[in-house]
Amino acid sequence: MQLLFGFLLFVASFSKAEYFKIIAGSEASAMTALQSKIEKGLNGAEKDAYTGALKMKQAETQKTPKEKLGFFKEGKTLLESAIATNPKNAEYRFLRIMIQENAPKILKYHHNLKEDGIFVKEHYLSLSSEIKNAVIAYSKTSNNLKL
Repeated sequence: MQLLFGFLLFVASFSKAEYFKIIAGSEASAMTALQSKIEKGLNGAEKDAYTGALKMKQAETQKTPKEKLGFFKEGKTLLESAIATNPKNAEYRFLRIMIQENAPKILKYHHNLKEDGIFVKEHYLSLSSEIKNAVIAYSKTSNNLKL
């Protein structure tokens, strides 16, 4: 029984590597499962940052424009709050640059691209290996984050 419980904890735990893999796609069910892992595995500003970026990504999978805009706005509020609380957190800035580069122009959410790209590049060495790997992968296609 103890082994089974330990296995269930492992399966349900939050992984940043998994997060970046899922957010690169567009599978709604994987994003919903990821949201549950974030809720259980993170707290505070980190939870807000990851939830916010995920909600903005989930906006793509919603059916109506009203739902899409609602998800995006909710996510934006969470991510921007996390960054305002921790303005020197390169990880949160990386989440924002990924969203801003891919957000539709009509949303007018592109104002931090250059500063975030510079900031993430300058603080790259301080990031965890999981985040470094995500930054390297993302920078290959990014217009604003070149390593």
